[in-house]
Amino acid sequence: MVEHLRVAANGLDFHVLADGPRDAPPVLLLHGFPEGAAGWRPTMAALEGLRVYAPDLRGYPCSDRPRRGYDVFTLTDDVRLLIEALGLDRPALVAHDWGGALGWIFAHRFGPVISKLVVVNCTHPRTLVRAALTFRELQPLRIPWVLPFQVPFAPEFLLTTRLGRAGLRLSFTLREGSRGRMDRELVDELVGRFRSAADLGPPIDYYRAIFATLVFPLSRARLYATYDRPIPVPVTLVWGLEDEALPSAVARDSFRDAGCDVEWRPLEGIGHFVDLEAPSLLAAEIERAVLVKRA
Repeated sequence: MVEHLRVAANGLDFHVLADGPRDAPPVLLLHGFPEGAAGWRPTMAALEGLRVYAPDLRGYPCSDRPRRGYDVFTLTDDVRLLIEALGLDRPALVAHDWGGALGWIFAHRFGPVISKLVVVNCTHPRTLVRAALTFRELQPLRIPWVLPFQVPFAPEFLLTTRLGRAGLRLSFTLREGSRGRMDRELVDELVGRFRSAADLGPPIDYYRAIFATLVFPLSRARLYATYDRPIPVPVTLVWGLEDEALPSAVARDSFRDAGCDVEWRPLEGIGHFVDLEAPSLLAAEIERAVLVKRA
């Protein structure tokens, strides 16, 4: 039975889903855009032998949505303080999409706090920016929403109209690797939480804040100094190979930016939203990474 927790951390109130035996190895799941914690439910249901926690991150429905604090430093501080508030002893960190970006950065900043990092379909942020600047694999054309998201107010307004929510729904279903595998009712639930621009503005602010971090020299220098610290824990990169937005050829360059060995676990026929399209496969990969020691 999934529990719904309210957890105070970093001055905010977070909604956290929890499941699994309390004495099992702990795992913290970080969701992507625009899913929220509910996107992890199918994977949580398929997991065995783990105590799993999935927070709605800052700004998402069910957690607090302050006006500020969407830069990656504050967001990864949130994760560190959530781990502390939940009383977790070196949990495994499993992170997808935007959560994956936070997972990479968290492991550079606070690696000793976790036991393992499992990233699902998220290129290392440094690798992704390099690919975008050099036009590798046409990367800028594959993520065309990043620049329009820099416009204030308009994206969240347009995407929470009836037509806009239909577009959000398509952003899930059109990115399947194998048609018809995604739970449409869950997709409708995830999209349906964004009833107004105020609901969607904070998740889009993640994109605005990272853009600002990269543009301003001091914040960019701080971020790149963080990347220069090698990740000190085992890293597994699980990849749905049919991801058209984040090509696997670019993703594999993440290995050099992590500063450590990265285990590559490709999934044939699966798209970007592995958690929604193939939760049983993803659960097996998480169990393997967390419970089975590497040779």
